[in-house]
Amino acid sequence: MDGGAAELREAHSLTGHGDRVWALAWNPAPGPGSGPVLASCSGDKTVRIWKRAPDGAWQCSDVLEDTHNRTVKSCAWSPNGKLLATASFDATTAVWEYNGGDFECGHENEVKSVSWSPSGSLLATCSRDKTVWIWEVLPGNEFECASVLTGHTQDVKMVQWHPILNILVSVSYDNTIRVWADDGDDEWHCVQTLTEANNC
Repeated sequence: MDGGAAELREAHSLTGHGDRVWALAWNPAPGPGSGPVLASCSGDKTVRIWKRAPDGAWQCSDVLEDTHNRTVKSCAWSPNGKLLATASFDATTAVWEYNGGDFECGHENEVKSVSWSPSGSLLATCSRDKTVWIWEVLPGNEFECASVLTGHTQDVKMVQWHPILNILVSVSYDNTIRVWADDGDDEWHCVQTLTEANNC
C-alpha cells in the first residue's frame, strides 16, 4: 500500500459463462457447514451456482438452464437462501427451489428485475410495461399477486427492498425513483418520488 491507498488484486476468476455476466447474488444462508455460495446470470441464458471449496478454490456446482430463452439479467436469493429468483429478457422470471442438491424451476411471470423483502414473504418484480408487481409467497412456495404498482411513465429498470423495513424502491427510465410502502391494510402506495430536481 502506497500512501494509505488500498491495492486490489484478482484473487480468483470464475469462468464458465459463454456471454456477458449481468448480475451476481450471494446466498445469505447457504446452510451449516457450507462455504460461501454465489449465483451468476448471463447473456448465455444460464444461471451458474458457484461454491467455495475448503481449499479456497471456487467451483461451478450447478448450471440452471433450459428455462430462459434470452439473456438472464437479474438474480436474487430469498433471505432464507432456499429460493433463487431469476429475471430474463424473455419476459419471464423463474423461482428455483434448492431441493436436496438439485434446483427445480417453479413459478414464472413477466419481469425485468427481482428483489426479495427482508422477511422473504414478498417478492417484487418490475417490467417494461411500466409496472411493479408485489407477489406474496404462499405455503408450498406458490405465489399470488398482492399488488400492481403503477405511476412510472417508462420502463421500470430495477426494484430493491430496504434491508430491514417493508419499503420498496423502483428505478425507471422516466428518470425517477419511487418509494413504495404498505399503508397497513395491505395496500401499497407511492410515498415519495425522487426526480432529477432532487439531485445532490
